[in-house]
Amino acid sequence: MSRGFRGGAGFARPENALKRADELENVGQKLSALQQLHDVVTSKKHRTWSKTYEEIMFKLIDLCVEMKKRNHAKEALMQYRNMCQQVNINSLEEVIKYYLNKATEKAEEARQQAEAKTLDAVEDLEEDAKPEDLMLSYVSGDKSRDRTDRELVTPWFRFLWESYRSVLEILRTNPKLEALYAMVACRAFGFCLTYKRNAEFRRLCDILRQHLANMTKYREQRDITQPESLNLFLETRFEQLKTACELQMWAEAFRSVEDIQALIALGKRQPKQQMMATYYRCKHAWWHA
Repeated sequence: MSRGFRGGAGFARPENALKRADELENVGQKLSALQQLHDVVTSKKHRTWSKTYEEIMFKLIDLCVEMKKRNHAKEALMQYRNMCQQVNINSLEEVIKYYLNKATEKAEEARQQAEAKTLDAVEDLEEDAKPEDLMLSYVSGDKSRDRTDRELVTPWFRFLWESYRSVLEILRTNPKLEALYAMVACRAFGFCLTYKRNAEFRRLCDILRQHLANMTKYREQRDITQPESLNLFLETRFEQLKTACELQMWAEAFRSVEDIQALIALGKRQPKQQMMATYYRCKHAWWHA
């Protein structure tokens, strides 16, 4: 691919880059089309938000998801966050929702297409298939179903899971994005619950715990004890507790309770009654497990 784009006049305007990307996609050059859009969004020359950039991001997301280019999506979203966070958070929210929806659709399509009844056997989406596991499936005559699962289904679920991780990492630093961060965290809980992803749920809780620890460590820069902020973090932790109980992950439920108690002590205020009702329902299930 020519590198003249970055400084040349041909596609310096975002509108031109979007048109050129459509032309490249129409002749089957999807990777080149993605690179055109990625170069525009991540260019240091383009820092001011406009509706055209939103259109570019939607197109870029389509291409990233189709080709499983998570790093391209993450880099573009980080730059788009910088464009939007002061002027148009709603646009960032729409783009992130679109990204997660497209990734979810692809994962669900793959699951349905493969009739992935063996997904529960994959304990950790971040671990590659072990040679001995592949050899065993071959010897046992179960290689066809295993190959379909690992080649079609698991890669899309791994892509979806890593997309959640990337988005949470992108959103965690700006107080103005706390509501969006909470929404994505709750959607990630839903992913873990729907597909019974215990390993990913445990890792998700650790990620959120580390994010919160970093925020409290630098409280002079960011005060999460403000009522609105504290309420969002508490709502997220109560949803985490609820998910842990529904997955019957009691050790993680106990850690979630500790997280909630730490937040209550930090903010020196009691949660809303609706949240406490969730706590007592989970506690009841806990004792009867």
